[in-house]
Amino acid sequence: MVQNNSEMLMVRQPIFDRDLKIIAYQLRYQFSELMDDSLFDHETEGSMLVMHTFTSVFQDGKVRKVPLFLPFPESMLEGNEVLLLPKKEIVVEVHPDTQVTESLIEHLTLLREHGFRLALDGFSMQPHLVPLVKLANIVKIDFSLMHRQKITKLVALLNRSKVTPLAQNVDDFETLIFCKKTGFKLFQGRFISRPTKVLGKEVPGNSAALLQLLQHLQRPDITPAEIEELIIMDPKLSFKILRVVNSAAYQLNRPIDSMQQAVVYLGHNQLKKWATLITLAGNSDKPEALAMNLLVRGRMCELLAEYLDSDLQESAFMVGMISQLDLLLDVEMEEILRQVPLDEAIKQAISEQSGELGRLLQEVIAFEEADWQRINQSQLEQSFFEVAYRHSLQWAEHAMQALSEAE
Repeated sequence: MVQNNSEMLMVRQPIFDRDLKIIAYQLRYQFSELMDDSLFDHETEGSMLVMHTFTSVFQDGKVRKVPLFLPFPESMLEGNEVLLLPKKEIVVEVHPDTQVTESLIEHLTLLREHGFRLALDGFSMQPHLVPLVKLANIVKIDFSLMHRQKITKLVALLNRSKVTPLAQNVDDFETLIFCKKTGFKLFQGRFISRPTKVLGKEVPGNSAALLQLLQHLQRPDITPAEIEELIIMDPKLSFKILRVVNSAAYQLNRPIDSMQQAVVYLGHNQLKKWATLITLAGNSDKPEALAMNLLVRGRMCELLAEYLDSDLQESAFMVGMISQLDLLLDVEMEEILRQVPLDEAIKQAISEQSGELGRLLQEVIAFEEADWQRINQSQLEQSFFEVAYRHSLQWAEHAMQALSEAE
């Protein structure tokens, strides 16, 4: 998407409650010429696109809307533009470097009176931000800036004051456990993309079998009859593929009732994708957000490969999906790659981020983490990243819906 001749780069990052359910998304966007009113004006195409695409979440078997934590420039916080936005769909976020003035406090008080929710970002007991704590509904506490003993006292104080503490920059599950014990209500960080390592644990047999199936499906000379034979060996997989192909995702005029028909209808690439998704769906003890992340990453890797006119689209999808498989299986990636037969180029892309596939994976991860400096150096057009990301979000949502219907 292009606005005022500048590329609009945006990515969403989940905010979780204590049950690891997504209750909101943080919107990250590239600061520069984007600080015009077009992103924040509820009547513009840019704002409507943000509200439609980035507030949707698939959770507990259905799609619903959650609010966006939206950081505002200081100039807008002291104006009246924010009052025009849908207050139920956003949380107004105040940056810690914002200059606190009487005018700012007056405008934030007005927003609270009109029912807007306020979040104070990156709080670490900065004296100049203390007046804003009294106005905030949510205070984000940055773990990289404070000692844990001080954090514990601050969280207790916020809870007594009816202010919701949010743990920011939670990078692993050990830190998440500490945050829960401390009394945090909300959590944000890369812990959802960091594995809990269990040394010596092997890949579960059913997952290994499905990954081996995917490896067979990558053979360019495989026939529909061979694909059918492979799938029939796993009755559960056969059943779910038939349910998926007959789901609303495909809107068929007449039902498909045999695996042979399904193989012919879906084709090689689609069948491989659904086999991968069904593998993920079997890990029901993991947050749905993790499966969603994998789908988005896999699809975005595939779209970047397609944009580069590469013949590696199918492999790129696999790289994106498998690059976080250790999160689902609680097994170190080195062990997964040792036990599961995969093409060497895919293994190197995942373990070393090398080769053409590895570079694609690096680009997608950089976008996920809002590393705009890395994206600005990319050979790809910035506008394509935004389009590919939005498409991947929508594709992943539809895929999760189809899997839910297949249950």
